Amino acid sequence: MDKKKAVKLATASAVAASAFVAANPHASQAATDVATVVSQAKAQMKQAYYTYSHTVTETGKLPNISDVVSAYNKAKQAYKNAVAVVNKAGGAKKDAYLADLQATYETYVFKANPKSGEARAATYIDAHNYAVKLDKMRQDLDGAIKAKDLKKAEELYHKISYELKTRTVILDRVYGQSTRELLRSQFKAEAQKLRDSLIYDITVAMKAREAQDAVKAGNLDKAKAALDQVNQYVSKVTDAFKAELQKAAQDANAAYEAALPPKVESVTAVNAKTLEIKFNKAVDAATVIDNKGTSDTSDDVVKATAITLTAIDGQGSVSTVKASLSDDKKTLKLVADGSQFFTKRYVVDIKNVKTLDGKDVPSYTTTIDTTDSVRPSVLSSSYADNGLTLKVKFSEPLVSVGTVKLYDGTTEISVSPKFTAGDDEMTINLASSSVPVNKDLTLKIFGAVDYNGNVINPNPAELTVKKTTVDTTKPTVQNIEAVNTKTVKVTFSEKLLSNPTIKIGGQTASVSVDSTGLVYTATLANALSEGVYAVEVSDYKDLAGNQGDTYTKVVQLKADTTPPKFVSSQVVKIGGVEHLVLTFDEEVTTGSNITVVQSNDKYIDENNVLKSVNTTLTTTSDNFKLYLPTDGKSKSSKSVALNISSLPKGTYTVTLPDGLVSDLAGNSYAERKQITFVRGSDSLTTKPALDLTYDGNGVKADNNNELVFAFTQNLDASALNLSNFNINGLTVTKAVFDEDTKRIRVTLAPGANTWTGTHVITISNIKNTSGLVMDTVTVYEYMKENVAPTFTATLTSADVIRVDFSEPVANATIDKALSANNFTVKVDGNRVTVLGVYEDNNATKQVQGSKGYKTVYLKLNNFVTDLSKPITLSATGIVDVDQVDSITDTNKVGNDVSDAVVNVAK
Repeated sequence: MDKKKAVKLATASAVAASAFVAANPHASQAATDVATVVSQAKAQMKQAYYTYSHTVTETGKLPNISDVVSAYNKAKQAYKNAVAVVNKAGGAKKDAYLADLQATYETYVFKANPKSGEARAATYIDAHNYAVKLDKMRQDLDGAIKAKDLKKAEELYHKISYELKTRTVILDRVYGQSTRELLRSQFKAEAQKLRDSLIYDITVAMKAREAQDAVKAGNLDKAKAALDQVNQYVSKVTDAFKAELQKAAQDANAAYEAALPPKVESVTAVNAKTLEIKFNKAVDAATVIDNKGTSDTSDDVVKATAITLTAIDGQGSVSTVKASLSDDKKTLKLVADGSQFFTKRYVVDIKNVKTLDGKDVPSYTTTIDTTDSVRPSVLSSSYADNGLTLKVKFSEPLVSVGTVKLYDGTTEISVSPKFTAGDDEMTINLASSSVPVNKDLTLKIFGAVDYNGNVINPNPAELTVKKTTVDTTKPTVQNIEAVNTKTVKVTFSEKLLSNPTIKIGGQTASVSVDSTGLVYTATLANALSEGVYAVEVSDYKDLAGNQGDTYTKVVQLKADTTPPKFVSSQVVKIGGVEHLVLTFDEEVTTGSNITVVQSNDKYIDENNVLKSVNTTLTTTSDNFKLYLPTDGKSKSSKSVALNISSLPKGTYTVTLPDGLVSDLAGNSYAERKQITFVRGSDSLTTKPALDLTYDGNGVKADNNNELVFAFTQNLDASALNLSNFNINGLTVTKAVFDEDTKRIRVTLAPGANTWTGTHVITISNIKNTSGLVMDTVTVYEYMKENVAPTFTATLTSADVIRVDFSEPVANATIDKALSANNFTVKVDGNRVTVLGVYEDNNATKQVQGSKGYKTVYLKLNNFVTDLSKPITLSATGIVDVDQVDSITDTNKVGNDVSDAVVNVAK
C-alpha cells in the first residue's frame, strides 16, 4: 500500500474512534476498550499537528487556519474525554495511560510555557495569528506610503520595528523547519522589507525634528549632530516622501544656521593670485565689496574697511584686490589685480562685516602663507563659436602661457593664443583654413608659468584637439532696427572678428557690441532730423576670416517722444548712506535743481507722530546720480539714486516731480507718481576720531572731577565702557553721553587725581554706530587735582575754635572773605552763633577776601560751659587754592571742602 494512503487511512480510523468516544463518554466499561480510546485520542492530538505540517510538506503553502483551529479543538476534546475514560476505567494501567495522554497532548496540542517541539498546534496557531497581525501592519504601512502620509508611516514604521525586534520570536517557536521558513518568508520578511525601505525616510524625519528641537533649546552641538545625519541621508529617501523630507531638511538647516552666531570659518590661499574667505553665514556684499557704483562687476574690489592684508615678510603689498562673492554669499574670493600676486605671509584682518540679516560677524585675524610650490596644469579644454574657438582651462591663473604650438603630425600650424596675464584660460582661433577639419591635432604648451615661478606640469603639456567645423560661409546682416534719430541696432548672423563700419545717412557712427557678440549698436554724435536714411554696414569678417558683403538698408528714423515711466523704488545704502533708488522703464539721465521734498511736507516719525519735514530736498549733481550705470562709467542707467541722508527718520509719501529724469532722447519724466519710502539710518564707513575742533584736542577738563570727550561721529553704547579711557591710570567711576552720542562725560573717583598738571590720556576701543573702531589715540590735558580739602578743629578757649585745613583754602568766591556763614558749630546738637572768622587766636583780626588760609579761628557768641557735651563743626562754600596769603581766581583749585562733620577737640 502507498505510504501516504496508509497514513491517511490510519488518521481517518483514529478520527472515527475519537468521535465515538466523544459521543459516548460514559458507556459501560465492558463496551469500551480503554486502550483503543487512548490510542484514538492520541491519533486526534497528532492530527492537530499534521493538519499544518503535512499541508506545508505536500503543497509548500500554509493551510487554512480554520482547519488547524478545528483540528486543535477536536484534539483538546479528545484528550479531555480520554482522560475521563481512563480515570473511570483505567484500572491498573490508569497512571500509565494518563501519563501517555498528557505527554502526547503537551507535545502536539498545548502546554503552558512549552519547550522547543512542544505544544505544536497551539504554537502554530499563535504564530499564525501573530503573523496575520504583523501583515496587517505591513498593509497599513504600504497604504500610508501610497497616500504619502508620512506621520502615519512613521508611526507604523516604529510599530513594525518593535514587533520585528521583540515579538517575531513567536514564529521561531513553530515546530517544523519548512513551516517556520514559510511563515518567516511570507510575513516577517515582507514586513521587514517594507520597513527597511523607509529607514532613510524615517531617520531624516526624526533627525530633522531633533535638530529643530535642539535649536530651540539652544543646544547647537546636538542640532549639528542631528543635521549631519539629515544631510547624509536626505538624498536617499524614497520618492513618496522626497519633497516633504527635503523641505524638512531645508527648514532644519535654515533654523540651525539662523541660530548660529556668525563667524569667519577659514581663510585660505588658493594660489598666488587668489585667496578665499569662508563665512558660516551669507554675508552682505555691501559690507565686503566696493562695487564702485557700477553694475560692472569687473571693477569690484575688496572693501578696505572690512578686510586688510598686511605683508609681514618684507614683500610689497598688493595695492588692488578684486573681490567677488559666491552664489550662496558665504565665500569671498579675493584676486590680486593685473600683474600683482600674493607671496609669503600676510596678516588678514576681517572686521565690520555683516550678514544678510544685519548681524555683525565678529572680528577675525589670522596669518596665512601664500607660498605656492604647486605646478600649474591643464584642467580641461572645450570649444565655442560652433567649434571654431578652442578654450584651454588651467588649474590656476598664469603669468604667461609660454610658447603654444599646434601640430598636424610633425607639421606645425601657426596659431596665436589669446591670453591676458592673470587669467586661468586661453583661447585659440581654429577658424583658419590652415587648420584641417576632422583630424586629431596636437596642442603643446611649453613653459607656462604661474606667479610663483612654478612651471606647468608636465612641461610641455599636450592635449589632442580637433576642428570639427569648416566655415566658408560669409557673415550676413540679419536685421537693422531704428532706435531713434541717432541710433540703430544691427544684428549679424555670427560673431565678428572686430567691429564693423556702420554709417547712418552717410555719417560714421561709434559702435559697441552686446554680450551675445551678435548685436551692434551704432550711435551718431549728433541726432539727425526725422526722416528716411540709408544705413550702410561694411568692413566686417567672421571668426574664420570670411568677408561679409557691404549691406545697405533704408530705415525711417523717428524721434523718441515717449517720456520715461516709473517702475519701482527702494532705499539702498551706498557707502553706508541711505539713497532712494528710482528705476524707470528706459535709460535716463538725472535732472538738476528739482525739489523732491518740500520743507512743509509731512512725514510720520519713528513714534508714529505726523510732523513737518522742516527741510527741503532738492536734486544736485552731488546728491542725485545714476545708480549702477550700464556702461560701468557714467553715461546712462535705468536707475537713479537720491541721497536722503538730510531727511529725518520716518515714513514719507512723495510725488515724483516732473523733470526729475529724462530719457536719452531728452523726454522729461511727467507721470507724477506717488511713492512711499522709509528713511532709516546711515551706516558709517569711516572710523570715529576725536573732534579736534572741540577745545583744541577733543578733550576738555570740564571741572576737577569730570572730563568731556568729543568725537566726530555718533557712538555705540559700548563706547561708555570705563576701560576705554586711561587717564594717567586714575580711577574712573562713570561715563555717560553728554547732550548727544558724540560726546562722553567721564567722572573721576573722588580724590583720584592728587596733583595738578598735564596728564597723559589714552582713548581706545571706541565704536561708532556702525561698529567701526577708532584708532587708539593719546592726548595731553591739563587737569587740576580733585582731592577735597579736609580740616580739624580744636577749642582753644571757652569761645574760640581753631580750624586747621589740609591745604590752603578760601571762600568759593575768591574776592569775598570767609565768614560765619561758611561754618556750622553745634554744642550738644544745638547750633551756636559764630560771631566771626579771624586770623589770630585772640580774634582781633578778621580774615580777608582774596587771601588763602590754612588756619582760621572762629569766635563764638557764647562761652562753652560744659566740656562734657560734644561740640561739632562742619563747613561749606570753601574751596582749595594753590597758596596762602594773596590770591586771585587763577590760584583757585576749586575742590569743595569736605562735607564731613568733625568733632571739636577740647
